[in-house]
Amino acid sequence: MPSKKESALAKVQSLYLMQVELWNFLDDKDADASKVKTAQKTLQEFKTLLKEVDWQYMGGEDVLASLQWIPGEVNQKLKKAPKKKKVVAVVRKSAKKPAKTKKKKVQKK
Repeated sequence: MPSKKESALAKVQSLYLMQVELWNFLDDKDADASKVKTAQKTLQEFKTLLKEVDWQYMGGEDVLASLQWIPGEVNQKLKKAPKKKKVVAVVRKSAKKPAKTKKKKVQKK
């Protein structure tokens, strides 16, 4: 079972890895819908972990303050990011053939 210190360090390490992913998203000029979705998921995990992490294991309060700045920046870019493109199905209308008319049989008297 990991000790309290090992657990705290693992959280900090995960936080730093997510930070790199978010920075990559911020630096990406043409983020498509899949990257936006991934960034949203990473951002949620980042925010949750940021609340749990102990700043003493990450190098100080100034490091924590700089990490707390990242979600605001990512949210701004997410608001400007392209939304998921709607797929429009093309429906082909087939040309209707004229209905066959039945000829009436005329009875001869």
